[in-house]
Amino acid sequence: MKKLAIGCAVLMLVGMVGAAGASYYAYHKVSSAFTQFAELGSLPEIERAVKNQRPYEPPATGEPSAAQIEHLLEVQGTVRTRLGARADEIEHRYQRLLAKDSVTAVDVPELVSAYRDLAAAYMDGKRAQVEALNGAGLSLEEYRWIRSQTYGALGMSLVEVDVSRIVEDVKAGRQPTTPATRPPPTASASPALRAQVEPHRKALEANVGLAFFGL
Repeated sequence: MKKLAIGCAVLMLVGMVGAAGASYYAYHKVSSAFTQFAELGSLPEIERAVKNQRPYEPPATGEPSAAQIEHLLEVQGTVRTRLGARADEIEHRYQRLLAKDSVTAVDVPELVSAYRDLAAAYMDGKRAQVEALNGAGLSLEEYRWIRSQTYGALGMSLVEVDVSRIVEDVKAGRQPTTPATRPPPTASASPALRAQVEPHRKALEANVGLAFFGL
């Protein structure tokens, strides 16, 4: 959990740049790094290809249904299949990121740059995700909610990472917006939900690096 928290902190730092000192330096360095990701320029347009753009209203129970969890697994499976060995590389680098003892705002540009050669793979994964979402009739908003609640039931908190918005902010010369952090709802998750997601723990943990980057 400590390492997961460090990983979440990295993305929080990306959203918190723009303050004085190191944060001011990091914002400009992150902006410079993102402009070198030519492939990421079309990311917002790709996400707009999701057919279901309706606002999502979570159920009163606050828990995803069995069908929604299956959709999550199917979408993640589609992305991993499309990426093949590249998905393993993203996961490997994510694990290396978590191995850092500490992370500061000044580290963020280097961390972003470390994934530059995987930008094309990320975009391919995003296209696969959009196709799978359209096949399942899900919106990005609903998918993110399902993912957050499902990982939360396993005791894993995820930061809501909107890479598309970060790209748009950087291209517009704005400081990236702060991602929303959602605490793990493990305490409130029903025994039925925990029992339902537990058999899928291995698959979900194998894809946590992809989930970290919004896939």
